[in-house]
Amino acid sequence: MLVLSDCPERLPGFARAGSWSEVTEGSLQPSDEALWRALGTGGPLWSGTGDDPGPSGFWTRALVVAEAPSSQFDTLREWLDGGLELPGPVACLALSGSFHGQRGRPWLSAPGNLHLCVVVPEPPIAARDVGLLSLLPALALVDAVRALSGGALRPGIKWVNDVLVEGRKIGGALTATKTQGDRVSALVLGIGLNVAQAPPVPPTAFVPSVGCLADSGTTATLAEATSCVLSAVGWRVGEAAAAGPATLVAPYRDASLVIGREVCVFEDPAREQGAGRRTACIRGTVRGIGADLSLLLEGTEKPVTSGRLAFAEDCLHFGL
Repeated sequence: MLVLSDCPERLPGFARAGSWSEVTEGSLQPSDEALWRALGTGGPLWSGTGDDPGPSGFWTRALVVAEAPSSQFDTLREWLDGGLELPGPVACLALSGSFHGQRGRPWLSAPGNLHLCVVVPEPPIAARDVGLLSLLPALALVDAVRALSGGALRPGIKWVNDVLVEGRKIGGALTATKTQGDRVSALVLGIGLNVAQAPPVPPTAFVPSVGCLADSGTTATLAEATSCVLSAVGWRVGEAAAAGPATLVAPYRDASLVIGREVCVFEDPAREQGAGRRTACIRGTVRGIGADLSLLLEGTEKPVTSGRLAFAEDCLHFGL
């Protein structure tokens, strides 16, 4: 796996020792040069060799920058719209910078945490299945946290894509797709995982507490966490390609933290606390998750297909 970086000393262990060499943009292959122009920072450029985290032969490139001045997720989507061609699955890692979550909500960065964006071009997946691909990055995060902790931690998913450990949010994910005809032409994933630090996020009913792997006793390095998440993404993409994204639904249900819980689902985008009291779309106990990811609530015939979810006890605590 080729690794391009402006800060090779900042991620020890991610590329093989002694493999780094300083290069120029013009010496890169056209697709690598375009990728660096999209996400590079204009500083010195280094090229190294890293071990493919797996599955074998899946990842072709990794790009690591010290700081992302803007969202890599958004930038990659824009460049893909402009015709960016990639040699295969690419992982882009920013050690710090500007990031966001769902609906543009801010995602605070902190040193030692994972801020990752990946692109999988031409996955053999039908365009009709794009809705289920939103399950993939959250499941990959669950897989990775289990592996990094040696099975000691039991991460779960709060609908739709928040990953929690012991009630504290440690990760989240974004998904975007490009389609051409009846096929997916590109899958773009944004993944955040608090590895070393819990950022100072003001508590709300939606995110009452934030945690990190280190606080839970997992001493993984950022390089180890990056490799483990990339491996999990690779395996989940392979699973979705081989058997269809519908195979992701059962493990998603197994990892769900909302089934059997009383929840409040608010319109999204909704007014922020302090700008007026929120009006709940619906409240009830979740009896299941549909094949289309909708929430099935007790006493409610119509499935809930969108909105922002909070647990009922957190709504009570925060006065919503």
